[in-house]
Amino acid sequence: MAEGTLTLRNGLVVSPEGLLRGGLAATDGVITHVGADGTLPTGMNDVDVDGHVIFPGVIDPHVHIGVGDNWGPAKMQADFESESRDAAFGGITTMITTTLFGRESRVEVTEHGIRWGTERSLIDFRFNVVMIRREDLDEVPALVELGARSFKFFLGYKGPQGESFGMDPDGIPWDLFYAGCEAIRDASPAAFPMIHAEDPDVRELLIERMRQRGRTDYLQAWHEACPNITEPMQLYSAALIANEVGVPLYTVHVSAAESVELIRDLKARGFQTLGETLNAFLYYTAEEADEREIGAYAKVQPPIRGARDREALWHGILDGTIEFVGTDSQQYSIASQQGDFWDARVGLGPVMATMFPSMYTAGVLAGRCTLEDLARVCCENNARRFGLYPQKGVLRPGSDADIVVFDPDALRVARAAALPSASGYSIFEGELLGGWPQHVFLRGNQIVRDCRIVEQENIGRYVPA
Repeated sequence: MAEGTLTLRNGLVVSPEGLLRGGLAATDGVITHVGADGTLPTGMNDVDVDGHVIFPGVIDPHVHIGVGDNWGPAKMQADFESESRDAAFGGITTMITTTLFGRESRVEVTEHGIRWGTERSLIDFRFNVVMIRREDLDEVPALVELGARSFKFFLGYKGPQGESFGMDPDGIPWDLFYAGCEAIRDASPAAFPMIHAEDPDVRELLIERMRQRGRTDYLQAWHEACPNITEPMQLYSAALIANEVGVPLYTVHVSAAESVELIRDLKARGFQTLGETLNAFLYYTAEEADEREIGAYAKVQPPIRGARDREALWHGILDGTIEFVGTDSQQYSIASQQGDFWDARVGLGPVMATMFPSMYTAGVLAGRCTLEDLARVCCENNARRFGLYPQKGVLRPGSDADIVVFDPDALRVARAAALPSASGYSIFEGELLGGWPQHVFLRGNQIVRDCRIVEQENIGRYVPA
């Protein structure tokens, strides 16, 4: 655990006010000074970072610990061990993961998750509570007491796919979502629903048609089988309900240009409609992913889409329409993604170690955004929305010393074999990426040194709102 003082100097600090030449100092895991080198006290651990970038610890708001092969309690415990290290390797110091799916008490699965994470996670964590049944709504006040503020509704699933999550065959009907918004509103003004928006009826009709055509440009075919319209179809209905009830609506993994336009329009009308997207959507197009023969590894719902969608997402980040970036990371095995593309399970697999490098490469190095923009959508906005600011998400006195140091000019090829995830594969395999963290600190504890995990103790904490 953190002892004494830490000082990082001779760097480029990314702060809410912009970029600052100098460094920071922390005592017992809390930042005490941010400023020019001459203003910083000498630390017991005093590090010259050689002009590198000093960045806030990244907060991933969209993780699925415990999902994948043989998902359940044992899987969640194993994932906390391996995937928290994958996250730390990539500069993520706090992850917000879903609770276990299924029909058990939502309070019980959250309490179990808190215990397992405390025992096994290297980084700090909290939960998005998955809402499955009508009975779950009665537990919202108790979940808020546990520190939960975000409640996820999988509107995009029904039938056998929904039943695999523990849902009823008809999925999440609109009356259940309406009642859920009311329960969330009444429990806390800081609480909010999250949705996976993607009409399942149109999607399943078109998937069945597409799989009969024998296409080998798999991810472009997947994009066409899960068309752009399916996302705003549900997003708009959910936004109307949330606005009527009086709660913010958080839409996960926004993928389509039409959805960006819709969220922008809703915000202009005074709706509290919030958009999150994924680093994979900001990096790849379906055509590019097919050229790299990524196949089922990148088969996700909603899909990686086209160049128009990617640029709309980046524009949404710059104008504040898209406020958050996550990974939608799960720990899948290589074997589970082999065989027929159309039968493979959906999901991007392990993405946390490559989240920040892919964002830095597609964003800053490609000239689409600045370091300050990345700090906003990867750190500060996430901390604010999930009730963690200013403890997390920013480098300022009084905040946790969650810090990433990286060389802005260094490039490295992504190799799954070099990453800590238990999956053994990466959708970024072979990509030349910048922004790889050289040093990572969690509450002043160095957990990555010279691009290697160095902390052996599981020091992660549950951080309730």
